[in-house]
Amino acid sequence: MTRALTFTVAMILVISLHAQFSLDGQIRPRAEFRHGYRTMPAEDSKPAGQVNQRTRLTLSYEFESRVSARISLQDVRIWGQDLTMGTAPSFGVHEAWICLNLSDTWSITAGRQELRYDTQRLMAINDWALTGRSHDALVARYETEDGHRLHIGAAFNQSQNRLFETYYLLDNYKTLNYIWYNTKLSPLINASFHFIADGYEHPDDPEQFNLRATWASYLVASPGDFQLHLYPAYQHGKTSRGQDISAWYLMAEASRSITDRFSATLGFEIFSGMDQMDPGDTFTAFSDLYGVGHGRNGYMDYFTTFPQHTNNAGLINPYIKNAFELGEKSTLTADLHLFFTQNDFPSPHDPVSAIDKYLGTEIDLVLTHRFNGFTQILFGYSVLFGTESMEALKGGSKNEFAHWGFAMIRMSPRFF
Repeated sequence: MTRALTFTVAMILVISLHAQFSLDGQIRPRAEFRHGYRTMPAEDSKPAGQVNQRTRLTLSYEFESRVSARISLQDVRIWGQDLTMGTAPSFGVHEAWICLNLSDTWSITAGRQELRYDTQRLMAINDWALTGRSHDALVARYETEDGHRLHIGAAFNQSQNRLFETYYLLDNYKTLNYIWYNTKLSPLINASFHFIADGYEHPDDPEQFNLRATWASYLVASPGDFQLHLYPAYQHGKTSRGQDISAWYLMAEASRSITDRFSATLGFEIFSGMDQMDPGDTFTAFSDLYGVGHGRNGYMDYFTTFPQHTNNAGLINPYIKNAFELGEKSTLTADLHLFFTQNDFPSPHDPVSAIDKYLGTEIDLVLTHRFNGFTQILFGYSVLFGTESMEALKGGSKNEFAHWGFAMIRMSPRFF
């Protein structure tokens, strides 16, 4: 027994000379006050309060720069959802992948993994959401020291272990394929080009498979003290129910540091929508696919999933974002968003007339304090001033005060 134990310890020490392990954690409790979050309150609505928490434990491994792997387990919960002596299992797999470095430039990663690109508008990790987002995928990466990056990804999903057929019973993509390429066009311009093809089975006829294609380009220019961002995208193909698609998206913004402690960003996002007064045969409402929602169009999350959250009417969102350095460890952001429908939406009072396109205004304040190198404390407060058009689109009452606040601790220690 002693010899076996000695041999095991010796083997671990030998392997450790060539391999590198790390164990990281994340503990993130977040308290929220809700009275107008996601939708305006009705006249008889009462505020809600809750505490959410995500806990992650991530083991990473690397061997001689040729093989690496990661296993990330997480528990997501609302405080009180389980009994104090409950026995229900709660940990699940967030990531579980292996990566083979085939050469100095090529690698292949297989397994459940996070996918994030550019502004994360089309592919994101959705970190604000309790669960986050990860995909079961195979990704080949080509990356050079001079800045060329090419990623090719693919996924094929099944809902159960089958002997025949490939019917997929979940409300998720059946297949996902994408190509992403990033390079420097000049010393001042960085560019990304993204093609995504996702396929869905028809919800009523699994024999019918429909493919949607999204083309996007992301340009970042840095002339002088400014940073300029331009992000156009176009979608075509078919919806899961077989309807033809022709939709588009555009983001443009300019950022500048006004002083050493103050920076500002002015920009807009436009999601094409359908004319709900006369929809036509083509689906013209843009989908943000598997991208980030929270914060892009306000922190109150009225518009995080497109086109569902606009009832296919699309969105125009001009905004201004300000960041103030209050000290070495504290930052205050103050954002202003204006919301408009991009296309016509019928009035609930007169179906032959369209609502006014102006939906409302949102103001977001977030204070971030860096407690130490791996711990942050955040406080946020937001208000929304909705209109009758927001009532028609999202429900609730414009006469009720819509506001939301949160306090969060985000701790991400490295244990070893």
